[in-house]
Amino acid sequence: MKKILCIFLLILMTLPLFAEENTAKSGEKFNIRGSGKFFSLDPLTDGLLLGTGILLTGGNLILSDMMEINRRKYDETVYSKSDVNAFDRKLMRPYSEIHDGAADFLLIASAVTPVALLSTDKEEWFTNGVMYIETLLVANGLKETLKLAVNRPRPYMYSDRETMPESELNSGDWAKSFPSGHTTIAFASATFLTYTFCRYFRNSPWRIPVSIGSYALATGVAVLRVSSGKHFLSDVLAGAAIGSAVGFLVPFLHTLNTKSDMSVAVTGNGLSFTVKF
Repeated sequence: MKKILCIFLLILMTLPLFAEENTAKSGEKFNIRGSGKFFSLDPLTDGLLLGTGILLTGGNLILSDMMEINRRKYDETVYSKSDVNAFDRKLMRPYSEIHDGAADFLLIASAVTPVALLSTDKEEWFTNGVMYIETLLVANGLKETLKLAVNRPRPYMYSDRETMPESELNSGDWAKSFPSGHTTIAFASATFLTYTFCRYFRNSPWRIPVSIGSYALATGVAVLRVSSGKHFLSDVLAGAAIGSAVGFLVPFLHTLNTKSDMSVAVTGNGLSFTVKF
């Protein structure tokens, strides 16, 4: 998960460079920060979002991986399914390497769906890239904070010892079930793309296919995380809620300072107030 996130952040950071280079060759002039009509970058907003994401992600990396704070070591404890609440117990599964790998594949596919925003004007690429980086950092930071605080054993810990992935028992990942990180990132990407794409292309016939496609991938990730034995149903529901909230709020905050055509007029029926985006 952490390697996948780092790769996408690096890719996103290079997009403005390609846009700048291509425009320079063609002789066009544009504002790399965008038109400000749909989404607008703001030093205070972006500073807070980036700072929060970096602080949460970096802080948890230090606490969990370097200092091993609150990292549980497997002591051969036998976990009983009767200790799991009735809501989660019904869909518990033993570990499946095939389903686990499939979930990783769908996560990558889900995380790259915002590439559809390259269909916007080149001057919007930098703004979109910054917002998406913030979305990934904040979503990742929140789910890592909860994983570290909750320390919930994964569903496969309630199965036979032979079926448990040895590498996760040694690393302590077996106790990081809540919430589902894959689902968090997948739904953050899906919601981010759906919200931004629909705002850019209000009348486009592609709005529905893009929305359905992105959420279908995210849902597939959630289903595979449960079927792989890596997460309980409540884990993926929490991840979907966190990811969706972050995927909406980050770009929404960038609409508060956008340029708009606003007019106020007094008519025979009273005061008329119009805002055009």
